[in-house]
Amino acid sequence: MIQRIQSIYLFGAAAALIAIYFFPLASFFSEYFYYKFYLLKLTTPVPDAASVINEYMVLPLGIFNGMIVFSTIVAIFLYKNRRFQSKIVKLSILMNVILVALIFFVFSPLVGRTLNAAADYSGEWGIYFTLVSLLFLILANRSIIKDEKLVRAADRLR
Repeated sequence: MIQRIQSIYLFGAAAALIAIYFFPLASFFSEYFYYKFYLLKLTTPVPDAASVINEYMVLPLGIFNGMIVFSTIVAIFLYKNRRFQSKIVKLSILMNVILVALIFFVFSPLVGRTLNAAADYSGEWGIYFTLVSLLFLILANRSIIKDEKLVRAADRLR
């Protein structure tokens, strides 16, 4: 049934993954530049400032996050096939870990080297949503496995 606890966890994970699009992941400060690093773009609050970096450089992160959102939403509606739902959720967990690694180890250092500035993650909410979605996906997978064990135990009693 769709009202199971894992569906709520999956919905929470999808909501957190969608929220990543609207909150900055990091800030970059240097002597001449101030940029906010979002999942789909790099912005500066300075009006009429010339962009020193190609904004399409971070587009693969947004596309990859969209794939995770899609797989999570698909997993919500696979409640009749718990084994396949568990596989999809495990794939989403793996993709979420890859997303976090891409943000921290590939794209943030790349933007930082281009701007000659260090990334500051402390005041930005977007980076925390990646971890919240990972937590929700892990909880959903645990609930799916627990549900599957309960159904198998009930089948043995017949």
